[in-house]
Amino acid sequence: MDTEHERFMRAALEEATLARAEGNIGVGSVVVRDGVVVGRGHNTANSSRDITAHAETVALRNLCRAMDVPLPPYLSSPGLLAGHVLYTTVEPCPMCAFACCIAGVSTIVIGARFDRMGVRTHGAYAIEKLLDMTGQRIEIVSGVLHEQCAAMRVPAPS
Repeated sequence: MDTEHERFMRAALEEATLARAEGNIGVGSVVVRDGVVVGRGHNTANSSRDITAHAETVALRNLCRAMDVPLPPYLSSPGLLAGHVLYTTVEPCPMCAFACCIAGVSTIVIGARFDRMGVRTHGAYAIEKLLDMTGQRIEIVSGVLHEQCAAMRVPAPS
């Protein structure tokens, strides 16, 4: 029986599968509010030739566009997505983590962590360090379906 975190991480893994099928690094994200997936996204950086099209930013962008409401001024309110949970198969990079801060996401649930996968391109980065630097209050949960999420990041077999 899946926990709620596993159920929504499986939805993020579905997005990661789409990313790989399109020739991108297999990372997927979903945004959840009150137990319902309200936003989806997967990495399209290679296929769209957009270096900012990471799974998390795509999911946030898709949801914010669908909400069709003015964005509150940064740090003047809890944020447009207060109460929302972002599930992502791989730890958000600094760009994506800060996008979550600006959006006001309340919780980020991470499948695979850079350090646990042996990824050294981000140096000593961990999302908690960025949150400490910025003073943002986002709950972090990690390690949900780690093995499945880490495996998706590897390019699909030819």
